[in-house]
Amino acid sequence: MSISDVANTLGPYLLVAVLAALWALTEVIQAFRSDIRRALRSGWSGLLMGINGALALLVFALARVAFPSANPYLLALVAGLGGLALIRTRINLLQPLNPAIGEAVSLSLADLYGRLQNFCWEQINQGLLSGRTRLLERATRLPVERLEREVRLFAHASALHPPEQVEAYLEKLRSLSDEARALALASFLLREGGYDFLQERLKTMEK
Repeated sequence: MSISDVANTLGPYLLVAVLAALWALTEVIQAFRSDIRRALRSGWSGLLMGINGALALLVFALARVAFPSANPYLLALVAGLGGLALIRTRINLLQPLNPAIGEAVSLSLADLYGRLQNFCWEQINQGLLSGRTRLLERATRLPVERLEREVRLFAHASALHPPEQVEAYLEKLRSLSDEARALALASFLLREGGYDFLQERLKTMEK
């Protein structure tokens, strides 16, 4: 078997795995957008992407058996995207003719995958907590006025957070104690700016 034959044979499987991994990667990025770099370094992120890849490959293998004459790359595309959408969907196996008699018998793949996803996310979050807590501790040692100024600078530098919106948020914090305000301001910078952003700004603020 030539190299091109091997490539043609493995190509569809590689496409399925890549699409599935990208889908899971997108979910991790959306869930941990303020700490993406460290979240992706977690083994649990890799596990979630691997499970997505394995499920998509299983769907692809079944599709190859069911449709042996179909274009393998087309099947790979369908399995890589449609298969992953399927495991996030509630499927009714038996729908009663009269809804008043009882509920449909269903296989909630979405629930099963959701539990797995939430478990992996909890493990990722636990791995991030220590570093994020230390960062907040450093930030809350600074004067409240310094943190408030940093939030204003963030608002004016950001392309997504209008200064007026941030000013309204700052005004809501006026009634809080200095300690509570400092924690809220530091949390805002960590949540909206991200871990790396706050870490870099602290190096400047602590001088």
